[in-house]
Amino acid sequence: MAEFRINAKWMASASGEPEVRATAALIDMYVDGVCLTRNQDIWAETVRDNVFVSAYPLAMWFAASWWRLNYEPLPAQQPGHHWRMVHELGAANHGFVWPRVIFVPDGESIHLWAAASLTPDQSVQYLQSLDVPRLLPLGDFQQGVQRFLHSVLARLDAKDLAGSDLAQLWAVLQEDLADPEAVRRRKLEAELGFDPEECPEAALNAALLWEQKIGDEALTELAPAIASSGGSPDLTSLAQLEVGNGVVGTPSVSPDAINHLDHGAPWERAVHDARALRRAMGNIGEPLSSRTLFDLLGLPMADRGHLSVPDGRAPVAVAIPLDEQRMKFVPRRRNTVGQRFEFARFLGEYLRVPGGRKGWLASTDLGTSRQKYQRAFAAEFLCPLESLTSFLDGDFSSYAIDEAATKFEVSEQVVTNLLLNNGYIHHHWSRDLPYQVAA
Repeated sequence: MAEFRINAKWMASASGEPEVRATAALIDMYVDGVCLTRNQDIWAETVRDNVFVSAYPLAMWFAASWWRLNYEPLPAQQPGHHWRMVHELGAANHGFVWPRVIFVPDGESIHLWAAASLTPDQSVQYLQSLDVPRLLPLGDFQQGVQRFLHSVLARLDAKDLAGSDLAQLWAVLQEDLADPEAVRRRKLEAELGFDPEECPEAALNAALLWEQKIGDEALTELAPAIASSGGSPDLTSLAQLEVGNGVVGTPSVSPDAINHLDHGAPWERAVHDARALRRAMGNIGEPLSSRTLFDLLGLPMADRGHLSVPDGRAPVAVAIPLDEQRMKFVPRRRNTVGQRFEFARFLGEYLRVPGGRKGWLASTDLGTSRQKYQRAFAAEFLCPLESLTSFLDGDFSSYAIDEAATKFEVSEQVVTNLLLNNGYIHHHWSRDLPYQVAA
């Protein structure tokens, strides 16, 4: 995990509003020892690690974006302007040129992405890119931002500007952070894609009622998936899933049946758990039949051809507890291979927490830590990496990948992702950022 810090060396300035002038500074920003502000100053013809800007608009952006920056995940599709304004550092704006940095939360960590910004005719050209995103534990990221905000507020106090908009915004934020009920509402607003107090009250109250019914963990996954796909913020689509048809199963395996890994990244925990389950089953690396998978979830094979899938492209799939043992699974994939992977994800989610849990299980296309765990568990459980690489025997051609997908009854994409994520093959293009942005 990486460390995030912003340093400010205060300087004199004669332009801008009082708060902007008072916080003029040479600022440098680091993640895991990498300087994100390394730049070429075109006018001064120098390359340096700090940049002359005002800290005030940057601090205002961090404070105003706090809730969504920390709790609104990246949509499954290309994010819109509203999302980008609170996750891309350049939105701090105020006439200054900022590095191209994007902050993406996943529920446990902040993924920090950075790319060089070499815009023609720009006075400052930022030179640093990250080949892969850096992961910041959520608490460590928050502490790094808070240290920077405190330094800016202290500078304003020293300049007799204690009553600034930033100070007022920070005071409100501190009040919310000290109130568990306010934290609950602000976090849910952010997950639904709203700034504080901008979510319609009726929609927020409806979402809070759903939280009581389905559990806070499930709502944290379902709310942003539904909202970012264009669904109503009052989450009315959950009612359709609740009363809709599904397939009922009684899982035959308990979350306590395997020893869980209690540390590491989501995919590391998932791979460990998938391998532990296979060992418990006495099948380390052979392909799994659909009957075996269905038996683990207590799903009769006869029901496989009668799965009810919502019309259209549903943004979520759920499993709803009916009593202490039975669950109603409402999938969204229609083809056999897709359904195998989806039910393997449900199995991983069901097993994820020792001792079990109450509430719905949720499967979405978002990149939250829970969804990463599900996908990694399903991939390793259905297509164990060691068995896959043994089968391929160094041949990573498209033909060999297709054969492997057929053997393990997974999609070619699952095989490709396993090979990519474990370094057996590589992308032929740069992926400095998590989505397409203008040059």
